[in-house]
Amino acid sequence: MKKIESVAFVLPFLIALCFCQNPEKSIEFTFEEHQYDVEDWYAKRVASLKAEEGWLNLTGLYWLEEGENTFGSDPKSDLQLESELFPTSLGIFELEDGKVFFTPKTGGIKTQDIELEERTLIFDSKNNKEPYKIAYQSLKWNVIKRLDAYGVRLRDLEATEVTEFEGIERYPVSLEWRFEAKYIPYEPVKEIAITNVLGQTSQNPCPGYVEFQKGGKSYRIDALDEGDELYLIFADETSGGETYGGGRYIYVKKPEPNGTTILDFNKAYNPPCVFTPHATCPLPPRQNILDLAINAGEKNYGEH
Repeated sequence: MKKIESVAFVLPFLIALCFCQNPEKSIEFTFEEHQYDVEDWYAKRVASLKAEEGWLNLTGLYWLEEGENTFGSDPKSDLQLESELFPTSLGIFELEDGKVFFTPKTGGIKTQDIELEERTLIFDSKNNKEPYKIAYQSLKWNVIKRLDAYGVRLRDLEATEVTEFEGIERYPVSLEWRFEAKYIPYEPVKEIAITNVLGQTSQNPCPGYVEFQKGGKSYRIDALDEGDELYLIFADETSGGETYGGGRYIYVKKPEPNGTTILDFNKAYNPPCVFTPHATCPLPPRQNILDLAINAGEKNYGEH
């Protein structure tokens, strides 16, 4: 397993560093300020990966067929657990016209600390409520929907991928890859096609693109709207080599009134598919594949 690439130095006084303004909105950054900002971001990134809802504990993704789907460690189960530490039969999922029901077949299966004892509706595609999260010992699962497909996402909170995680190899932090970028809105908003690793393609509203200059050349990345931020899915000349072949992701703040924002590729991070084969990551649209080697941010991880 790859280990964290050591940082040249992180001075102790940086911990006490206090910015008078949001550092991401500050155009001028000293090396020390930038180092602290990126390392703080990375620490939060690692914490999120190891968290209960992080990607490291994702150990299964089972696609449901219409009707009954048996679930357990029995090799004859429709949805088979790979570990024999769990019961041969945990329960039955039933998919009926966009609704998913679960019937427990062993004791101790709970949702919101309440033990399930009978057939229960746990997902309704016509209802915007958050799907039920169900737990049994160290396992947790919930239903997800991807276009017309319904799946059971399984987590093991005691997975070795979490307990043995040592971090992600990264490029050295460098101000060379932190840009004052320009946000150019599309008027009207245009639709762009995004394909995921399952081969499913959906149309997504794209409010505009982020443009930056490097080596006397202009580059642009179409953005997706994520509330107070813009979400960029991109690939570059390192993709498939030092970085993941399916591209990387990065968030930037919505632009200032003058249309500028900070684009810091030191915060470019890997999609969930790098850590688990059970994720459904979106891939970069063709126009977001850059003819530039971005030697910043996270490098590849694992063998997924």
